[in-house]
Amino acid sequence: MREVPFDPTNDDILERLRNVPAFDALPDNHIREAMRAASIRRYETGEVLIREGEFDNRVFFLIFGKLDIVVQDAVVGTLQRLGDVFGEMGIIDGSPRSATISAAKTSLVVSLDDTAIGALGDSGKIFTQAVMYRVFAEVLAVRLRSANEQIADLRQALKEKE
Repeated sequence: MREVPFDPTNDDILERLRNVPAFDALPDNHIREAMRAASIRRYETGEVLIREGEFDNRVFFLIFGKLDIVVQDAVVGTLQRLGDVFGEMGIIDGSPRSATISAAKTSLVVSLDDTAIGALGDSGKIFTQAVMYRVFAEVLAVRLRSANEQIADLRQALKEKE
């Protein structure tokens, strides 16, 4: 893994962030403020970003690449869309990571450190946390809808077997 601090003058990364749903409605100066607690991380194929069962205080936004989601040694999904968010649940409730995330191909992510967010000062911290919680709410709503659909499908399948 190669990590560099977020460079607010990097127009390429800023342009990509403008296309991330979490940031698309924000003016550039607000994106730059939120990204003061961020770094850019590049992972090569096979490198692990998050390990199931471990604790950390980072949330990630995929910029490009493909990441595998692995739970108990089984690939359960992939992340490959610009702006895919992962790692948010540990920040919300302090729980250990529920999955391992590894690079299926070279990937670039923005990593936001919750500890660094706390060091932004009152207004920067409040603003950045508000943006993050909006993102978390959207992500969790999508995942809850998907889980509800899967539960309904499983119930229907069980009903048909009776």
